[in-house]
Amino acid sequence: MKFLPMFLVTCFLTTFAQTTVANSAPTTASHPRWALHWSSGKGSFWLDQPNCHSLGYFSSSPKQFDFGHDLYGVKLAGNKEKVERKSIGEVQGFAIRQILHTIPMEGWDLFIKMILVERRPGEFCEIDNAEYDAPMDSIDPASILDLNSEKVLATRDRVSGNGNFYIEEYWTFDKQGPIPLDQGVIYETLKKLLPKGKDVLNGGGFDIGKLCYAMPVWQVGDAHCCPSAGTVQIKFALENDQLVVVKQKYNPSPSQEEQDNPMACTP
Repeated sequence: MKFLPMFLVTCFLTTFAQTTVANSAPTTASHPRWALHWSSGKGSFWLDQPNCHSLGYFSSSPKQFDFGHDLYGVKLAGNKEKVERKSIGEVQGFAIRQILHTIPMEGWDLFIKMILVERRPGEFCEIDNAEYDAPMDSIDPASILDLNSEKVLATRDRVSGNGNFYIEEYWTFDKQGPIPLDQGVIYETLKKLLPKGKDVLNGGGFDIGKLCYAMPVWQVGDAHCCPSAGTVQIKFALENDQLVVVKQKYNPSPSQEEQDNPMACTP
């Protein structure tokens, strides 16, 4: 999912008129298998040419992994970089690894989190590269989720700020390898479902485990703390390895229970 530069996350949500969640999601449908998703505070994009090497290659100098080309101007000389390697598991016979580069800065750390899938014995392809150039609430390991007997690879890291944003990507698998899960269907559905003048300003509404998106809704004039335009909920199924909307509802007058917990997915 595309995201704003982290130093802007806190301040950009202060008024309704600024860029909202509905405008921030790239599509994955046009990208080939084994494409690499790169993201950082500079933005995000896809590299359609597979980036495949030995496991040791991805543990070496991060300068070659900085697809933004300047590693935020960081000079590695003198920095005591830490490299952590973690086995995430296996899906459809494909082994999954995570490599996390941590580069100490003045008062904070620069993180490069890489997700690798073994395409052939000894050959790992990088499918996700997330560079975090500002303080993060957490850097969590990728995980494999079991959704109705289908396994989904997930990465989800909380961004600092008051917007409850997450850097999150998901992949299903078949016998040929990983398939990026297109979250753009969430934002396209929101644009069609919500009336003019109403929108969702925060992140964190997608619950992959429940295949559900649920959020409060803001209207013009609402303070960021206090959305007053009801709730929205979208339910999904996984069909042909992608999200398909099976139910959607905008409720301008939610019950007290829904108001108290607007991000809960209800029956």
